[in-house]
Amino acid sequence: MSKFDAVVIGSGTGGLSAALSLATAGKKILLLEQHNMPGGCATSFVRGRFEFDASLHEFCSLGSPGNWAMTGKLLMEKYKLDIDWCLVPELYRCIGTTRSGKHFDLRLPCGVENVIQAMEKAVPGSEKPMRTFFELAEECSAAYDYFNDHMLDGLDKKGYTFVDESLFMKKFPNFLRMAEYPFNKVLRKIGMPEDVIDILDVYWTYIGADYERMSFVHQAWMFLMYTKYYPAICTRTSHELTMAGIRRLHELGAEVWLNTKAHKVVADENGKIIGVETDAGFVETNYVIANVNPQTAYTKLLDKRIRVPDSEIKRLNAQKHGVRFFEAYVGLNKSVEELGIRDYTIFMPGVLDNGKNFEWSKSMDLNTHSVVVIYNVVNPEASPKGTTAMTFTITYTEDVWGTVSQRDYAKKKTEIFQKVLANFEADTGIIIHDCIEEIEMASPWTFCNFLGTPQGTVYGFEINDWDTMVSRLMSLRKEQPIHGFKTCGASGARGDGFNQTYLNGNDMAMLILEEMEQDAKEGK
Repeated sequence: MSKFDAVVIGSGTGGLSAALSLATAGKKILLLEQHNMPGGCATSFVRGRFEFDASLHEFCSLGSPGNWAMTGKLLMEKYKLDIDWCLVPELYRCIGTTRSGKHFDLRLPCGVENVIQAMEKAVPGSEKPMRTFFELAEECSAAYDYFNDHMLDGLDKKGYTFVDESLFMKKFPNFLRMAEYPFNKVLRKIGMPEDVIDILDVYWTYIGADYERMSFVHQAWMFLMYTKYYPAICTRTSHELTMAGIRRLHELGAEVWLNTKAHKVVADENGKIIGVETDAGFVETNYVIANVNPQTAYTKLLDKRIRVPDSEIKRLNAQKHGVRFFEAYVGLNKSVEELGIRDYTIFMPGVLDNGKNFEWSKSMDLNTHSVVVIYNVVNPEASPKGTTAMTFTITYTEDVWGTVSQRDYAKKKTEIFQKVLANFEADTGIIIHDCIEEIEMASPWTFCNFLGTPQGTVYGFEINDWDTMVSRLMSLRKEQPIHGFKTCGASGARGDGFNQTYLNGNDMAMLILEEMEQDAKEGK
Protein backbone atom coordinates (compact mmCIF):
# COMPACT_ATOMS: atom_id res chain seq x y z
CA MET A 1 0.00 0.00 0.00
CA SER A 2 1.17 3.55 -0.70
CA LYS A 3 2.13 5.90 2.12
CA PHE A 4 -0.27 8.63 3.22
CA ASP A 5 0.73 12.01 4.61
CA ALA A 6 -1.85 11.47 7.36
CA VAL A 7 -4.55 8.99 8.35
CA VAL A 8 -7.76 10.13 10.03
CA ILE A 9 -9.63 7.51 12.05
CA GLY A 10 -13.39 8.02 12.26
CA SER A 11 -15.60 10.05 9.94
CA GLY A 12 -17.72 11.82 12.55
CA THR A 13 -17.85 15.60 12.27
CA GLY A 14 -14.47 16.11 13.96
CA GLY A 15 -12.66 13.48 11.89
CA LEU A 16 -14.30 14.58 8.67
CA SER A 17 -13.29 18.17 9.37
CA ALA A 18 -9.70 17.17 10.16
CA ALA A 19 -9.50 15.21 6.90
CA LEU A 20 -10.95 18.11 4.91
CA SER A 21 -8.56 20.58 6.49
CA LEU A 22 -5.50 18.44 5.74
CA ALA A 23 -6.68 17.64 2.20
CA THR A 24 -7.37 21.33 1.56
CA ALA A 25 -3.74 21.97 2.55
CA GLY A 26 -2.67 19.60 -0.25
CA LYS A 27 -1.86 16.55 1.86
CA LYS A 28 -2.48 12.96 0.78
CA ILE A 29 -5.16 11.77 3.21
CA LEU A 30 -6.84 8.49 4.11
CA LEU A 31 -10.09 8.61 6.11
CA LEU A 32 -11.00 5.33 7.83
CA GLU A 33 -14.52 4.50 9.01
CA GLN A 34 -15.51 1.21 10.64
CA HIS A 35 -19.21 1.59 9.80
CA ASN A 36 -20.82 1.25 6.40
CA MET A 37 -21.97 4.88 6.52
CA PRO A 38 -19.83 7.92 7.28
CA GLY A 39 -20.74 10.75 9.63
CA GLY A 40 -21.09 9.34 13.14
CA CYS A 41 -24.03 11.25 14.65
CA ALA A 42 -24.26 13.37 11.50
CA THR A 43 -26.36 10.87 9.63
CA SER A 44 -29.96 9.75 9.17
CA PHE A 45 -32.03 6.57 9.21
CA VAL A 46 -35.32 5.46 7.66
CA ARG A 47 -38.42 4.08 9.36
CA GLY A 48 -41.34 3.47 7.07
CA ARG A 49 -41.78 6.47 4.81
CA PHE A 50 -39.87 8.79 7.19
CA GLU A 51 -36.18 9.70 7.15
CA PHE A 52 -35.08 10.96 10.56
CA ASP A 53 -32.00 13.02 11.33
CA ALA A 54 -30.07 11.13 13.98
CA SER A 55 -28.95 14.19 15.92
CA LEU A 56 -28.95 17.61 14.28
CA HIS A 57 -31.43 20.00 15.86
CA GLU A 58 -29.83 23.32 15.00
CA PHE A 59 -26.50 24.38 13.54
CA CYS A 60 -24.82 27.30 15.30
CA SER A 61 -22.44 30.04 14.03
CA LEU A 62 -23.15 29.31 10.38
CA GLY A 63 -24.40 32.60 8.92
CA SER A 64 -25.33 33.00 5.27
CA PRO A 65 -23.62 33.80 1.94
CA GLY A 66 -21.70 37.06 2.24
CA ASN A 67 -22.10 37.00 6.02
CA TRP A 68 -20.68 33.66 7.14
CA ALA A 69 -19.94 33.26 10.84
CA MET A 70 -16.97 31.27 12.19
CA THR A 71 -18.18 27.77 11.29
CA GLY A 72 -19.75 28.97 8.05
CA LYS A 73 -16.37 30.35 6.96
CA LEU A 74 -14.80 26.97 7.70
CA LEU A 75 -17.38 24.81 5.91
CA MET A 76 -18.46 27.03 3.06
CA GLU A 77 -15.34 29.09 2.30
CA LYS A 78 -12.35 26.98 3.38
CA TYR A 79 -13.76 23.52 2.65
CA LYS A 80 -16.07 24.75 -0.16
CA LEU A 81 -18.88 22.34 0.67
CA ASP A 82 -22.00 22.22 -1.47
CA ILE A 83 -24.91 22.27 1.01
CA ASP A 84 -28.46 23.61 0.98
CA TRP A 85 -29.39 25.25 4.28
CA CYS A 86 -32.69 26.24 5.89
CA LEU A 87 -32.47 29.14 8.34
CA VAL A 88 -34.67 28.95 11.44
CA PRO A 89 -36.43 32.29 12.09
CA GLU A 90 -36.77 31.77 15.84
CA LEU A 91 -34.58 30.89 18.81
CA TYR A 92 -37.10 28.88 20.77
CA ARG A 93 -40.40 28.71 22.55
CA CYS A 94 -40.16 27.88 26.23
CA ILE A 95 -43.00 26.81 28.48
CA GLY A 96 -42.56 26.66 32.23
CA THR A 97 -42.69 28.32 35.62
CA THR A 98 -39.75 30.41 36.85
CA ARG A 99 -38.35 30.37 40.39
CA SER A 100 -40.48 33.43 41.16
CA GLY A 101 -43.62 31.42 40.48
CA LYS A 102 -44.50 33.14 37.20
CA HIS A 103 -45.62 30.94 34.32
CA PHE A 104 -44.24 31.79 30.87
CA ASP A 105 -45.13 30.59 27.41
CA LEU A 106 -42.68 32.70 25.45
CA ARG A 107 -41.46 32.73 21.87
CA LEU A 108 -38.06 34.32 21.25
CA PRO A 109 -37.43 35.41 17.64
CA CYS A 110 -34.03 35.78 16.00
CA GLY A 111 -32.35 39.17 15.70
CA VAL A 112 -30.77 41.06 18.60
CA GLU A 113 -33.31 43.89 18.69
CA ASN A 114 -36.18 41.41 18.31
CA VAL A 115 -34.99 39.42 21.31
CA ILE A 116 -34.56 42.55 23.44
CA GLN A 117 -38.08 43.75 22.66
CA ALA A 118 -39.66 40.31 23.16
CA MET A 119 -37.94 39.95 26.54
CA GLU A 120 -38.93 43.46 27.64
CA LYS A 121 -42.55 42.66 26.81
CA ALA A 122 -42.39 39.41 28.78
CA VAL A 123 -40.34 40.80 31.70
CA PRO A 124 -40.70 44.59 31.99
CA GLY A 125 -37.48 46.32 33.00
CA SER A 126 -35.21 43.84 31.20
CA GLU A 127 -34.38 46.01 28.18
CA LYS A 128 -31.36 47.82 29.66
CA PRO A 129 -29.58 44.72 31.07
CA MET A 130 -30.39 42.82 27.87
CA ARG A 131 -28.63 45.52 25.84
CA THR A 132 -25.66 45.33 28.19
CA PHE A 133 -25.65 41.55 27.84
CA PHE A 134 -25.49 41.72 24.05
CA GLU A 135 -22.73 44.36 24.21
CA LEU A 136 -20.69 42.01 26.40
CA ALA A 137 -21.54 39.07 24.13
CA GLU A 138 -20.35 41.04 21.08
CA GLU A 139 -17.05 41.80 22.81
CA CYS A 140 -16.65 38.15 23.81
CA SER A 141 -17.35 37.12 20.22
CA ALA A 142 -14.79 39.60 18.85
CA ALA A 143 -12.20 38.40 21.38
CA TYR A 144 -12.96 34.77 20.53
CA ASP A 145 -12.59 35.52 16.81
CA TYR A 146 -9.26 37.26 17.40
CA PHE A 147 -8.02 34.45 19.61
CA ASN A 148 -9.17 31.87 17.05
CA ASP A 149 -7.21 33.65 14.30
CA HIS A 150 -4.03 33.86 16.38
CA MET A 151 -4.05 30.91 18.79
CA LEU A 152 -1.44 29.01 16.76
CA ASP A 153 0.90 32.00 16.38
CA GLY A 154 3.16 30.93 19.22
CA LEU A 155 3.62 29.71 22.79
CA ASP A 156 4.62 31.39 26.01
CA LYS A 157 7.44 30.14 28.25
CA LYS A 158 5.14 27.60 29.94
CA GLY A 159 3.92 26.09 26.67
CA TYR A 160 0.51 27.75 26.66
CA THR A 161 -0.94 29.66 23.73
CA PHE A 162 0.65 33.10 23.66
CA VAL A 163 -1.75 35.95 24.41
CA ASP A 164 -0.81 39.59 24.00
CA GLU A 165 -2.30 40.77 27.29
CA SER A 166 -1.75 44.47 26.56
CA LEU A 167 -3.63 44.15 23.27
CA PHE A 168 -6.47 42.25 24.93
CA MET A 169 -6.67 44.82 27.73
CA LYS A 170 -6.95 47.57 25.13
CA LYS A 171 -9.37 45.92 22.69
CA PHE A 172 -11.33 43.48 24.89
CA PRO A 173 -11.16 44.76 28.51
CA ASN A 174 -14.51 43.28 29.57
CA PHE A 175 -13.60 39.90 28.11
CA LEU A 176 -10.63 39.63 30.46
CA ARG A 177 -12.70 40.85 33.40
CA MET A 178 -15.59 38.42 33.18
CA ALA A 179 -15.03 35.75 30.51
CA GLU A 180 -14.30 33.01 33.02
CA TYR A 181 -16.91 34.06 35.57
CA PRO A 182 -20.09 31.91 35.66
CA PHE A 183 -22.77 32.93 33.21
CA ASN A 184 -25.48 33.58 35.78
CA LYS A 185 -23.11 35.53 38.05
CA VAL A 186 -22.34 37.97 35.23
CA LEU A 187 -26.04 38.34 34.41
CA ARG A 188 -26.79 39.26 38.02
CA LYS A 189 -23.88 41.69 38.06
CA ILE A 190 -25.42 43.65 35.17
CA GLY A 191 -28.83 43.68 36.83
CA MET A 192 -30.61 41.03 34.79
CA PRO A 193 -34.03 40.11 36.25
CA GLU A 194 -34.13 36.60 37.66
CA ASP A 195 -37.05 35.63 35.41
CA VAL A 196 -34.94 36.51 32.35
CA ILE A 197 -32.06 34.45 33.72
CA ASP A 198 -34.42 31.47 34.02
CA ILE A 199 -35.64 31.96 30.44
CA LEU A 200 -32.09 32.24 29.04
CA ASP A 201 -30.91 29.24 31.04
CA VAL A 202 -33.11 26.76 29.15
CA TYR A 203 -30.26 26.53 26.61
CA TRP A 204 -28.23 24.56 29.16
CA THR A 205 -29.04 21.27 27.42
CA TYR A 206 -27.29 22.51 24.25
CA ILE A 207 -24.01 22.68 26.18
CA GLY A 208 -24.77 20.25 28.97
CA ALA A 209 -23.62 22.55 31.75
CA ASP A 210 -24.76 24.17 34.95
CA TYR A 211 -24.94 27.90 34.21
CA GLU A 212 -24.13 28.70 37.83
CA ARG A 213 -20.67 27.22 37.08
CA MET A 214 -20.06 27.47 33.33
CA SER A 215 -18.06 30.43 32.02
CA PHE A 216 -19.90 33.46 30.67
CA VAL A 217 -18.06 33.56 27.35
CA HIS A 218 -19.21 30.11 26.21
CA GLN A 219 -22.95 30.65 26.60
CA ALA A 220 -22.81 34.36 25.63
CA TRP A 221 -21.05 33.46 22.39
CA MET A 222 -23.48 30.66 21.57
CA PHE A 223 -26.56 32.78 22.31
CA LEU A 224 -25.20 35.63 20.18
CA MET A 225 -24.44 33.28 17.28
CA TYR A 226 -27.99 31.92 17.33
CA THR A 227 -29.52 35.38 17.71
CA LYS A 228 -27.40 37.25 15.17
CA TYR A 229 -26.82 34.61 12.49
CA TYR A 230 -29.92 32.41 12.97
CA PRO A 231 -29.92 28.65 13.64
CA ALA A 232 -29.77 26.45 10.54
CA ILE A 233 -30.48 22.90 9.41
CA CYS A 234 -29.62 20.99 6.25
CA THR A 235 -32.50 20.57 3.82
CA ARG A 236 -31.81 16.84 3.52
CA THR A 237 -30.76 16.00 7.12
CA SER A 238 -27.22 16.10 8.45
CA HIS A 239 -26.40 13.17 6.16
CA GLU A 240 -26.30 15.79 3.39
CA LEU A 241 -23.64 17.65 5.36
CA THR A 242 -21.57 14.49 5.77
CA MET A 243 -21.85 13.45 2.13
CA ALA A 244 -20.89 16.96 0.98
CA GLY A 245 -17.68 16.49 2.96
CA ILE A 246 -17.06 13.05 1.48
CA ARG A 247 -17.58 14.36 -2.07
CA ARG A 248 -15.19 17.22 -1.39
CA LEU A 249 -12.54 14.83 -0.07
CA HIS A 250 -12.76 12.82 -3.27
CA GLU A 251 -12.39 16.02 -5.32
CA LEU A 252 -9.25 16.83 -3.33
CA GLY A 253 -7.78 13.37 -4.03
CA ALA A 254 -8.29 11.87 -0.58
CA GLU A 255 -9.28 8.24 -0.05
CA VAL A 256 -12.21 7.15 2.12
CA TRP A 257 -12.40 3.53 3.27
CA LEU A 258 -15.72 2.47 4.79
CA ASN A 259 -16.22 -0.82 6.66
CA THR A 260 -12.58 -0.58 7.65
CA LYS A 261 -11.70 -0.61 11.35
CA ALA A 262 -8.44 0.82 12.66
CA HIS A 263 -7.03 -1.63 15.20
CA LYS A 264 -3.75 -0.08 16.24
CA VAL A 265 -1.62 3.02 15.71
CA VAL A 266 1.80 1.43 15.29
CA ALA A 267 5.15 2.89 16.36
CA ASP A 268 8.78 1.87 15.93
CA GLU A 269 11.09 0.99 18.81
CA ASN A 270 11.63 4.71 19.49
CA GLY A 271 7.92 5.44 19.79
CA LYS A 272 7.66 7.21 16.43
CA ILE A 273 4.40 6.56 14.58
CA ILE A 274 4.93 4.51 11.43
CA GLY A 275 1.40 3.47 10.46
CA VAL A 276 -2.00 2.04 11.29
CA GLU A 277 -3.13 -1.59 11.40
CA THR A 278 -6.55 -1.90 9.76
CA ASP A 279 -8.98 -4.53 8.55
CA ALA A 280 -7.47 -3.97 5.10
CA GLY A 281 -3.89 -4.38 6.28
CA PHE A 282 -1.09 -2.07 7.38
CA VAL A 283 -1.24 1.55 6.21
CA GLU A 284 1.99 3.56 6.31
CA THR A 285 1.94 7.08 7.76
CA ASN A 286 3.71 9.18 10.38
CA TYR A 287 0.68 11.27 11.38
CA VAL A 288 -2.71 10.18 12.75
CA ILE A 289 -5.81 12.04 13.94
CA ALA A 290 -8.43 9.93 15.73
CA ASN A 291 -12.03 11.03 16.13
CA VAL A 292 -12.13 8.97 19.30
CA ASN A 293 -12.58 9.72 22.98
CA PRO A 294 -8.97 10.28 24.17
CA GLN A 295 -9.30 7.79 27.04
CA THR A 296 -10.33 5.12 24.56
CA ALA A 297 -7.58 6.15 22.16
CA TYR A 298 -4.84 6.00 24.78
CA THR A 299 -5.91 2.66 26.27
CA LYS A 300 -7.06 0.73 23.19
CA LEU A 301 -5.71 2.35 20.03
CA LEU A 302 -2.11 3.31 20.68
CA ASP A 303 0.89 1.00 20.40
CA LYS A 304 2.40 0.41 23.87
CA ARG A 305 5.64 1.92 22.57
CA ILE A 306 3.88 5.30 22.25
CA ARG A 307 4.21 6.93 25.66
CA VAL A 308 1.28 8.88 27.05
CA PRO A 309 2.49 11.41 29.67
CA ASP A 310 1.21 10.79 33.20
CA SER A 311 -0.06 14.37 33.33
CA GLU A 312 -2.36 13.66 30.40
CA ILE A 313 -3.83 10.58 32.09
CA LYS A 314 -4.41 12.57 35.29
CA ARG A 315 -6.10 15.37 33.36
CA LEU A 316 -8.48 13.01 31.61
CA ASN A 317 -9.30 11.19 34.85
CA ALA A 318 -10.16 14.55 36.45
CA GLN A 319 -12.57 15.50 33.70
CA LYS A 320 -16.22 14.50 33.91
CA HIS A 321 -17.99 12.77 31.04
CA GLY A 322 -20.45 15.01 29.22
CA VAL A 323 -24.16 14.50 28.81
CA ARG A 324 -26.10 11.56 27.42
CA PHE A 325 -29.40 11.62 25.56
CA PHE A 326 -32.71 9.86 25.24
CA GLU A 327 -34.18 10.54 21.79
CA ALA A 328 -37.61 9.73 20.45
CA TYR A 329 -37.99 10.10 16.67
CA VAL A 330 -41.66 10.46 15.79
CA GLY A 331 -43.42 10.44 12.42
CA LEU A 332 -47.00 11.78 12.35
CA ASN A 333 -49.57 11.15 9.62
CA LYS A 334 -50.80 14.75 9.79
CA SER A 335 -49.12 17.98 8.65
CA VAL A 336 -48.01 20.79 10.93
CA GLU A 337 -50.79 22.90 9.42
CA GLU A 338 -53.44 20.33 10.32
CA LEU A 339 -52.05 20.03 13.85
CA GLY A 340 -51.62 23.77 14.39
CA ILE A 341 -47.87 23.48 15.07
CA ARG A 342 -45.91 26.65 14.28
CA ASP A 343 -42.82 26.39 16.53
CA TYR A 344 -39.60 24.71 15.43
CA THR A 345 -37.98 24.33 18.87
CA ILE A 346 -39.93 24.03 22.12
CA PHE A 347 -38.21 23.78 25.50
CA MET A 348 -40.48 22.19 28.10
CA PRO A 349 -38.64 21.98 31.42
CA GLY A 350 -41.79 22.35 33.50
CA VAL A 351 -39.79 24.33 36.04
CA LEU A 352 -37.62 27.14 34.64
CA ASP A 353 -34.83 26.64 37.17
CA ASN A 354 -31.42 25.66 35.81
CA GLY A 355 -30.20 24.48 39.21
CA LYS A 356 -33.10 22.08 39.69
CA ASN A 357 -33.09 20.92 36.09
CA PHE A 358 -29.37 20.20 36.21
CA GLU A 359 -29.80 18.30 39.48
CA TRP A 360 -32.82 16.38 38.16
CA SER A 361 -30.82 15.43 35.06
CA LYS A 362 -29.00 12.98 37.32
CA SER A 363 -32.24 11.05 37.79
CA MET A 364 -34.39 9.04 35.41
CA ASP A 365 -37.61 9.58 37.36
CA LEU A 366 -37.30 13.31 38.12
CA ASN A 367 -35.97 14.38 34.73
CA THR A 368 -38.75 15.41 32.36
CA HIS A 369 -36.97 18.41 30.78
CA SER A 370 -37.55 17.73 27.10
CA VAL A 371 -36.65 19.66 23.97
CA VAL A 372 -39.02 19.12 21.05
CA VAL A 373 -37.97 19.87 17.47
CA ILE A 374 -40.50 19.86 14.61
CA TYR A 375 -38.52 19.88 11.35
CA ASN A 376 -41.39 20.60 8.93
CA VAL A 377 -41.94 24.04 10.45
CA VAL A 378 -38.85 25.33 8.61
CA ASN A 379 -38.40 22.57 6.04
CA PRO A 380 -41.69 21.43 4.48
CA GLU A 381 -39.82 18.61 2.72
CA ALA A 382 -38.51 17.09 5.96
CA SER A 383 -41.11 14.32 5.54
CA PRO A 384 -43.68 13.25 2.93
CA LYS A 385 -46.50 15.66 2.13
CA GLY A 386 -49.23 15.63 4.77
CA THR A 387 -46.90 14.29 7.49
CA THR A 388 -44.66 15.65 10.25
CA ALA A 389 -41.22 14.59 11.52
CA MET A 390 -40.27 15.55 15.06
CA THR A 391 -37.92 14.55 17.87
CA PHE A 392 -38.10 14.58 21.67
CA THR A 393 -34.81 14.87 23.57
CA ILE A 394 -34.05 14.39 27.27
CA THR A 395 -30.59 15.19 28.63
CA TYR A 396 -28.84 13.22 31.39
CA THR A 397 -25.67 14.29 33.21
CA GLU A 398 -25.07 10.93 34.90
CA ASP A 399 -25.07 7.30 33.80
CA VAL A 400 -28.63 6.67 35.00
CA TRP A 401 -29.29 4.27 32.12
CA GLY A 402 -26.46 2.05 33.31
CA THR A 403 -28.74 0.71 36.05
CA VAL A 404 -31.54 -0.35 33.66
CA SER A 405 -31.68 -4.12 33.10
CA GLN A 406 -32.11 -5.65 29.67
CA ARG A 407 -35.44 -7.05 30.82
CA ASP A 408 -36.78 -3.56 31.63
CA TYR A 409 -35.07 -1.65 28.82
CA ALA A 410 -37.91 -1.49 26.27
CA LYS A 411 -40.47 -0.81 29.00
CA LYS A 412 -38.40 2.05 30.41
CA LYS A 413 -38.06 3.71 27.00
CA THR A 414 -41.81 3.53 26.48
CA GLU A 415 -42.53 4.97 29.94
CA ILE A 416 -40.23 7.93 29.37
CA PHE A 417 -41.67 8.71 25.96
CA GLN A 418 -45.23 8.53 27.26
CA LYS A 419 -44.29 10.99 30.00
CA VAL A 420 -42.77 13.61 27.67
CA LEU A 421 -45.58 13.08 25.14
CA ALA A 422 -48.16 13.81 27.85
CA ASN A 423 -46.21 16.93 28.87
CA PHE A 424 -46.12 18.13 25.27
CA GLU A 425 -49.85 17.71 24.79
CA ALA A 426 -50.64 19.36 28.14
CA ASP A 427 -48.25 22.31 27.65
CA THR A 428 -49.08 23.08 24.02
CA GLY A 429 -52.67 21.85 23.74
CA ILE A 430 -51.66 20.02 20.55
CA ILE A 431 -52.80 16.38 20.45
CA ILE A 432 -50.52 14.04 18.50
CA HIS A 433 -50.78 10.64 20.20
CA ASP A 434 -53.57 9.54 17.85
CA CYS A 435 -51.62 10.27 14.65
CA ILE A 436 -48.25 8.63 15.37
CA GLU A 437 -47.33 6.50 12.37
CA GLU A 438 -43.68 5.71 13.13
CA ILE A 439 -41.60 5.93 16.27
CA GLU A 440 -38.04 4.96 17.12
CA MET A 441 -36.34 5.53 20.45
CA ALA A 442 -32.64 5.76 21.27
CA SER A 443 -31.05 5.75 24.71
CA PRO A 444 -27.44 6.22 25.85
CA TRP A 445 -27.12 2.46 25.23
CA THR A 446 -27.89 3.11 21.56
CA PHE A 447 -25.26 5.84 21.26
CA CYS A 448 -22.71 3.73 23.16
CA ASN A 449 -23.26 0.87 20.71
CA PHE A 450 -23.07 3.09 17.63
CA LEU A 451 -20.38 5.58 18.69
CA GLY A 452 -18.34 3.49 21.12
CA THR A 453 -18.23 6.36 23.63
CA PRO A 454 -18.03 5.79 27.41
CA GLN A 455 -21.54 5.46 28.88
CA GLY A 456 -22.98 6.64 25.55
CA THR A 457 -21.83 10.21 26.07
CA VAL A 458 -22.24 12.43 23.01
CA TYR A 459 -20.79 15.68 24.37
CA GLY A 460 -17.25 14.60 25.31
CA PHE A 461 -16.33 16.18 28.64
CA GLU A 462 -18.39 18.55 30.74
CA ILE A 463 -17.67 22.27 30.51
CA ASN A 464 -17.56 23.70 34.04
CA ASP A 465 -15.92 26.33 36.24
CA TRP A 466 -12.40 24.86 36.17
CA ASP A 467 -12.47 23.15 32.78
CA THR A 468 -13.56 25.94 30.42
CA MET A 469 -13.37 26.41 26.67
CA VAL A 470 -10.92 29.30 27.04
CA SER A 471 -8.59 27.38 29.36
CA ARG A 472 -8.69 24.37 27.02
CA LEU A 473 -7.79 26.50 24.01
CA MET A 474 -4.98 28.14 25.96
CA SER A 475 -3.47 24.71 26.63
CA LEU A 476 -4.32 23.22 23.23
CA ARG A 477 -0.83 21.89 22.48
CA LYS A 478 -0.17 20.76 26.06
CA GLU A 479 -3.33 18.63 25.99
CA GLN A 480 -2.30 16.99 22.70
CA PRO A 481 1.21 15.97 23.79
CA ILE A 482 1.97 13.03 21.46
CA HIS A 483 3.96 14.03 18.40
CA GLY A 484 2.17 12.86 15.27
CA PHE A 485 -1.01 11.78 17.06
CA LYS A 486 -4.06 13.91 17.97
CA THR A 487 -7.64 13.25 19.03
CA CYS A 488 -10.62 15.32 17.93
CA GLY A 489 -14.40 15.44 18.13
CA ALA A 490 -16.73 16.31 21.00
CA SER A 491 -13.90 15.76 23.49
CA GLY A 492 -11.94 18.59 21.91
CA ALA A 493 -11.07 21.93 23.42
CA ARG A 494 -14.09 23.81 22.11
CA GLY A 495 -16.59 21.35 23.48
CA ASP A 496 -19.64 19.80 21.91
CA GLY A 497 -22.13 20.42 19.14
CA PHE A 498 -21.86 20.18 15.37
CA ASN A 499 -20.21 23.58 14.92
CA GLN A 500 -17.69 23.03 17.71
CA THR A 501 -16.64 19.56 16.58
CA TYR A 502 -15.99 20.82 13.04
CA LEU A 503 -13.80 23.52 14.58
CA ASN A 504 -12.11 20.96 16.86
CA GLY A 505 -11.19 18.83 13.84
CA ASN A 506 -9.71 21.82 12.05
CA ASP A 507 -7.69 22.70 15.18
CA MET A 508 -6.08 19.25 15.24
CA ALA A 509 -5.31 19.40 11.53
CA MET A 510 -3.52 22.71 12.13
CA LEU A 511 -1.41 21.11 14.87
CA ILE A 512 -0.52 18.19 12.60
CA LEU A 513 0.44 20.56 9.78
CA GLU A 514 2.61 22.45 12.26
CA GLU A 515 4.37 19.22 13.25
CA MET A 516 4.79 18.19 9.61
CA GLU A 517 6.48 21.52 8.88
CA GLN A 518 8.68 21.19 11.96
CA ASP A 519 9.75 17.66 11.03
CA ALA A 520 10.49 18.73 7.45
CA LYS A 521 12.77 21.51 8.69
CA GLU A 522 14.60 19.10 10.98
CA GLY A 523 14.87 16.45 8.24
CA LYS A 524 12.89 13.82 10.14
